[in-house]
Amino acid sequence: MQVNVITSTVAGQETVATADVQAFMAAMEKQLGADFNFTLDTDYGQSLTDHSADVYLVYFGSQANLSPEQRSQMIIFYSDEDVANLTIGRFVDMLQQLNKQ
Repeated sequence: MQVNVITSTVAGQETVATADVQAFMAAMEKQLGADFNFTLDTDYGQSLTDHSADVYLVYFGSQANLSPEQRSQMIIFYSDEDVANLTIGRFVDMLQQLNKQ
């Protein structure tokens, strides 16, 4: 399953540090194993437009920036607290359930 993690910028500043998002992704990859491929999309929205993933993890604060077409895809929102605390349990559970379908 291809999972794209999309970061966001506000006024030219990253909302969540790229290194922190990479650690968040690595923790999920370790839990989920080889059936999941995570890609970091720092070009906000490009992979949503390209339809290049099965599931998108999108920064919660970016909801207002999504077009109706982008919103129609399988999106799970994450927050900066999730990233800072490496709170991955609910994401791992959701992705495992999606992978079974």
